[in-house]
Amino acid sequence: METSKPIIYFVEKGLYKARLNHLTALAEKSNFLKVNKNYSNQVTHVLAQDCTKLQVLQFLKKVKKLKPDELSWENQKFVNISWFTSCMKEKELVPVLETHLLKDEDENIGVPSKKLKLEEKIPMYACQRSSPLNHKNKIFTDALEVLEEHALYRGDQNADARSLAFRRGSSTLKSLKHKISHINDLKNLPHIDIGGSSKPGHCKRVIIDILANGHSTEVEEVTSNEFYQTMKLFCGIFGVGPQTARKWFYDLKLRTLDDVKNCSSISLNRDQSYGLEYYEDLNSPLPLLDAKRIENHIREVATSIQEGIEVILVGGFRRGKQVGHDIDLLITHPEDGKEKILHKILDKLKDEFVYTDKKAGTTENPYHAAKVTATSQSTTDHFEKCYGIFKVDKTDKAAGENHKRTWTARRVDLIVVPYSQFPFAVLGWTGSKHFEREIRRYSKSEKQIVLTSHGMYTLEGKQNIPASSEKEIFELLGLEYQDPEDRNC
Repeated sequence: METSKPIIYFVEKGLYKARLNHLTALAEKSNFLKVNKNYSNQVTHVLAQDCTKLQVLQFLKKVKKLKPDELSWENQKFVNISWFTSCMKEKELVPVLETHLLKDEDENIGVPSKKLKLEEKIPMYACQRSSPLNHKNKIFTDALEVLEEHALYRGDQNADARSLAFRRGSSTLKSLKHKISHINDLKNLPHIDIGGSSKPGHCKRVIIDILANGHSTEVEEVTSNEFYQTMKLFCGIFGVGPQTARKWFYDLKLRTLDDVKNCSSISLNRDQSYGLEYYEDLNSPLPLLDAKRIENHIREVATSIQEGIEVILVGGFRRGKQVGHDIDLLITHPEDGKEKILHKILDKLKDEFVYTDKKAGTTENPYHAAKVTATSQSTTDHFEKCYGIFKVDKTDKAAGENHKRTWTARRVDLIVVPYSQFPFAVLGWTGSKHFEREIRRYSKSEKQIVLTSHGMYTLEGKQNIPASSEKEIFELLGLEYQDPEDRNC
């Protein structure tokens, strides 16, 4: 005799529509569950996310307009969506454990942080906060950054706004001096807690899920999804962005690097061809030691061309990272690089670059370049630069012999900056990307100043505001100086 299948109902509270539809579709495809899209007394399992049992009952009464006699909650199991996820993972029903059951009170989630000070006020802009590389809330920020990445991969109408919301929430957590251990620790946090509202934000729901279960059900669903895994693979190809990767995934049904290599419908550009050929190298961790070796080597080459040239390693390595995936080097000279520095450097290094793509600069009118950048809401600058793939000698010669070459391909970008704009370029190219977005947003909104990698200018006029160092830029903006190591937001 066939055993009757459990009948489940997803509580809409706390679930955005796309995810609700995704969960419903998964359940309908299974052969061991039935789905009721409306609550009824036939339902055996009521599934909810980031809710207590009391909150679910209140939702059914208030929003669904159900009367007390229409609720058969005494004969139903109120469980977290993590139970459903476990069933999908095992492809069969799993027992409902104590950890799956919805709690009766919010206060049962976690233990309040003793380090939380009620008078502590977190500034709204990330550039006003210290965000160290090693912070106390990595379990939460890792989860939010997966969702940020996934939003960009999806690329739908609200992708940018949703991605930015996750990044802002993650940035707030990175600046905290205490570890989040209780739901009350989230009160009044910018971009996480919504003051005066009974509906928590998406970031808050993810954090509460982790506090309650040790992991985020939503993040686990994302990372195990074929779309996310394939998009991450394709976007790892140098020269491939989310739009191209989505086309390969949806239109051409590609799933692997071999699929890309063997697809006759694709015409790869130069970037993508080299990116595919050296995929393994370009996606392997790049140690700081190798980055410093390349920096020193290119400095030696540059200073042999013209004395007084400055070369500085920026990006994540300047912010304290010990491992990265590419190298950004800023190059300048007191004479503003009138001697075609980049051309001469590339000529001397031509045998050491596998690939170069030189971009002409347009910095003769710095205000115009800054105005274009600010108007387009982009952090793109207009310096002369070269995007390249560089040969780095392997320290492990045996590994080199096994791979039939003694070098590893690494991404190296060279950016030539006029000396007068160098402090602004160092600030802009140090990052993080979110820190740069925030300091520019702060400058424009709070100080009526346009800030770019080219300089600072008054918003209403064309007055240039010079600065001789990063510290002076912060001072002119009325900001406390943040060391590069504290800009990892």
